[in-house]
This record gives sequence, C-alpha cells and structure tokens, in this order.
Amino acid sequence: MKKLLFIFALFLFSFHLTGQTLSVKGRWNIKAGYSAYKTHNRDFPLIDLAGKADVVYLRKSNVRIELNYGVLKWLEVGGYFGLMSYKAFPEENLSKIQGGILINDGSLFETAILPTFGVNINVHILPFFVKNPKCHWDFYVPFRYGGMYLTKWGGKYGVFFSDPGTWDDVVGGVPKWHKYRHEYGAGLGGAVYIKNIIGFYVEVLGGQFSYCPELVRSPYAIRVGLTAKF
Repeated sequence: MKKLLFIFALFLFSFHLTGQTLSVKGRWNIKAGYSAYKTHNRDFPLIDLAGKADVVYLRKSNVRIELNYGVLKWLEVGGYFGLMSYKAFPEENLSKIQGGILINDGSLFETAILPTFGVNINVHILPFFVKNPKCHWDFYVPFRYGGMYLTKWGGKYGVFFSDPGTWDDVVGGVPKWHKYRHEYGAGLGGAVYIKNIIGFYVEVLGGQFSYCPELVRSPYAIRVGLTAKF
C-alpha cells in the first residue's frame, strides 16, 4: 500500500510539473499581417545614358487575417484569408499604345483585387525547452499552403511578358490563363507579447510566392503584423 501511495504521489507531482510548462494546447491565436508580394507589373525607375531601362517588378500589399488553434502542446493548426491587388491591362487599351511602346501611364490599367486563402501549421519550439507558462515569446516553424484567385486574368485582359533581362524573369516564360494559383512555403517565425496577450510578430519563409510563377520568380516572403492569444 505504501508503494502504491508513493507511486501515486509521484504521478501527481509529475502532472503538476507538466501543467507548469509552456504549452499552446487549447490556445487560440489570431494575427493581422502585412507583406509586400511581387506582381507581374513592371516599373522603369531609372534609365541610363545608353537608354537602357532598369526594370523592376512592382510589389503590392498582401494583407491577411489568420486564426490558429493549439491541438498539441507544441502544435498549432489554422487558416487564413486575405486580399491583394495588382494592375490588369484591358486589351481594348492596346489602341492607346503609341509606336508599339507601352508608356507607364496608370490610366491604361485597371486595379484588380484578388482573394487569398490557405491553411497553416505552426510547430512551436519553446515548449520543448521553456518551463515558464507565462513566457512572453513565441518561436515557431511555420508551414503554409494556400491559393489565390485572379479576378482579372485572361479573356479581355492581357499581359506583357517579354523578358526584360532581370534575375526575377523566368526566361522564355509564357503566361498561363487559369485563374486559380497556389503558394507554399516554410520558414521561421517569432512573436513577443505585451502583458502576454497582444504583441507583434514577424515571419520569414522560403518557397513559392508568385501568383504568376511562369513569368516572375518570388522565392521568399516576409510578413509582419499584430498577434493576440486567448
């Protein structure tokens, strides 16, 4: 009987210790994030003395709301929804191009808003090492898979896709006209909380983040924003 009582006491003690360790299980986490995603739209900010344009691909705001839930001590799963914009070129405006040269005139383009959506898996690192359940930090490995829907793409909308000769180009790339595109990646994330409720986060991911990967490379994404846990 004494042995049984001793084993039971050890079990209660170990359960108490486990309860005092950092865990995300049963925790909700909501994030509002911002990233600048590369588009197929081009800009010509500088022209050298030889008349050669320094071509860059414009980046546009990519905002999203993300909701996660802790299913294990170290694992969160969830999803996100967001919006992004880009410039679409109606083919009816081809007649306004003079001399076969596209002048950087915003009036020739239409703004297109595309929805983004996907799923998240966050593998938290600190629960394996930190014992303080009130720790104000999060460090995790995020995995993302999602999609986006190009609302103005193909049909009456065209794309200028000659290779300007930059690292971003996919040489010989030709636009594909299906409107659903996907993105995916993995990386590192971190957050710091004020009063252990609301805070700031940053994520750096590598993967595929171009909505038009047959034309433009975009192998990484950096996202920052606000986060809250409850």
